[in-house]
Amino acid sequence: MIKIDLHIRTTAKLCIAAYAILLTACAKTPAPLPADEPAISGRIISFPANSSMVQRLLTAPVVSAQESVLSLPAHIVWDEDHTSRITPPIAGRLEDIAVQPGSQVEASQPLAYLSSPELGSAQTESARAQAELAQAERSLARTRDLLAVSGVATKDMEQAQLDMERARAEAERTRLRLKILGASSSVDQRYTLRSPIAGVVVERNTNPGMEWRPDQPGSPLFVVSDPTYLWCWIDAPERALNMLHPGMKVTLHASAWPQESFKAQIDYIGDALDATSRTIKVRAKLRNPERHLKGEMYVTAELTSQAHGALDVPAKAVFLNHEEQQVFVKTAEGQYTLKTIVPVASNETWVSIAQGLNKGDEVVVDGALYLQKLLDENPPSGAITPSQGTPTDKMSAK
Repeated sequence: MIKIDLHIRTTAKLCIAAYAILLTACAKTPAPLPADEPAISGRIISFPANSSMVQRLLTAPVVSAQESVLSLPAHIVWDEDHTSRITPPIAGRLEDIAVQPGSQVEASQPLAYLSSPELGSAQTESARAQAELAQAERSLARTRDLLAVSGVATKDMEQAQLDMERARAEAERTRLRLKILGASSSVDQRYTLRSPIAGVVVERNTNPGMEWRPDQPGSPLFVVSDPTYLWCWIDAPERALNMLHPGMKVTLHASAWPQESFKAQIDYIGDALDATSRTIKVRAKLRNPERHLKGEMYVTAELTSQAHGALDVPAKAVFLNHEEQQVFVKTAEGQYTLKTIVPVASNETWVSIAQGLNKGDEVVVDGALYLQKLLDENPPSGAITPSQGTPTDKMSAK
C-alpha cells in the first residue's frame, strides 16, 4: 500500500510540472497579428497588399458638377416699387374713412378725412398773405402814380416795392404749403388723405375719431399696393453664394397651391450675412396676375444652377464629423486619406463642392464610417479625442 501511494504522488508531481512548463511556453509565444491590420498615420490609413478589407471598400469618382436644384425657404412681401404706406403729414382727428381693406382705389382717390386745426392755421396764413399781397400791390401802384404827378421821394417808392416783394414771397410760401398738403385755400380745417397710387387697400390701421400726430410711432394708417407685383425674399446659406447672380430664374412653390409653380427672377443679392443664421437675403421679383400668392406667405424657392468650377461628389461618400463635411479619398492602392470638403449645393444623389478635391479622385462610398472608426480608435499623437477633453477642461472640472 505504501508503494502504490508513493507512485501516485510522484505521477501527480510530474503532471503539475509539465502543465506549468506548458503555460510558461504559451505566455512567451507572441500572438500573431491579424492579416488585415492597417497602418495609421495622421489622416492616412494604409492596408496590407493582401488585406481583404480593400475589396470591401467601394469607391466612386468625383465628376464635374451637373445642374443641381437648391431648395431654400422664402416668403412673399409687397413689391415696394408698387406700394405706398400712407400717413397724414399734419395732426388732426379722423372724421370719416372712405375705404375698407380690399377696396380698389385709383390715384388721388380719398381714403379718409381729418379735422385739423393745424391745416386751419395754414389756410388762415395763406388767406392773410394773399390779402397783404393785394394791399402791397395797391400801395405800390398809388406810390407810382404820386411819383409821376407830384414827385414823391424816391425812398418811398423803393419802400413800396420792397413791401410788395415781401408780401409776394409770403403769399407764395403759404400757397406752396397748401399745395403740398393737397388742401384748398378756403379755411375749412378739413384735410383729405389721398392715395398717391392706384392699387388695393391691403392694410388699414385707423378708426373714426382717432387722433393722429405725425411724430407718433406706429404703423401707417393705410397701405395701398398692387398685389399683381410681388417680391420674394429668399434666405440663402453662405455656401450657396457662388451659385447666385442677378437675373437668375427662380421657381416658387406654395403649400396652398401644390399643383402650381410660380416664376420669379433674382434682382438683388444682399451685401451682409445675418450674424445669427449665417444666411444672406436674396430678392426675386415676380408677377402675380391671378393673385394666388399673398403677402407674408411662406414659399419654397428652387434655384437650378451650376456653381462655377464645381465638382460633384456622391452623397453616400460624405459624412458629418465634428461639424465638418468629410470624405475618404483613395490616394494609392490600399491607402485612404481623410479630407474635409465645403459643399455649395446638395441633393439626394450629389454634393457639389467648389474646392478640396480634384476631378477623377476616387472617394469611398461604402465603408467610410468603418475607416472613420479606425481613426477615432487610433488618434494622432497629441490629438485630443472628444472623451478626453482639453487640459483646460480637466483643470476646470477639478
